Amino acid sequence: MDIIDLMPKDFAAEPYGAIMSLINTKINSHPFSWAQYVSSWNAVAYRFLSCTEHDLKFTESIKMAGNSPPHPERYFQERELFGFFVNGLATIESFCYGLYAIGSILKPLDFPFQKPKDMKSVTPEDTFERFKNKYKGEKITHALNQLIDSSEYKEWKEIRNILAHRIAPGRSFHHGGSHHGETLWIKGIQIDTNTTVSRRSWLAKILSNLLQEVKDFTDSQIVK
Repeated sequence: MDIIDLMPKDFAAEPYGAIMSLINTKINSHPFSWAQYVSSWNAVAYRFLSCTEHDLKFTESIKMAGNSPPHPERYFQERELFGFFVNGLATIESFCYGLYAIGSILKPLDFPFQKPKDMKSVTPEDTFERFKNKYKGEKITHALNQLIDSSEYKEWKEIRNILAHRIAPGRSFHHGGSHHGETLWIKGIQIDTNTTVSRRSWLAKILSNLLQEVKDFTDSQIVK
């Protein structure tokens, strides 16, 4: 069984697999960049699948126990939220690292992978800047710009950093007034059955668009 067989229906399996098949033809000519690419491409699938599982478990818990359950269910909800945001952002970061590796196969000097610090410095923003400099007119460059400029990406990045590096936030409960019954989490995020569902929907949509643009880009740049 391949990892593709395990992926949820909202994962863009067709362009994902097509890109991998094409880049695999570069294993001999660019072995190091290829190795970085294939490892990151595996991570894209693994992290998206993990994000999906956290989404499903969190939403199931909310439906079963509500938005203010006692422990241990409260802990279970916080565990799923942590995993959801960490794996969701990791999906994006792994994708952009893989795209940088593709750039390194095409233009090694402009997308360097010569030193450990080169790999450590790769971020979605860095990948976009390098594509803007070398492939300004390409649709994938525009798609990367849309990604890093989106409020969703900025929120996801901020929440991941807070959860991973700072705190386990509490919840605020509203009684009375226009927000009666609402439960708010970090940065005003509402805790309900839509908390992770809506964000996973955005992630699947933006990733699908990015994968399709990368497929079109590699089809035009790489001789089969």
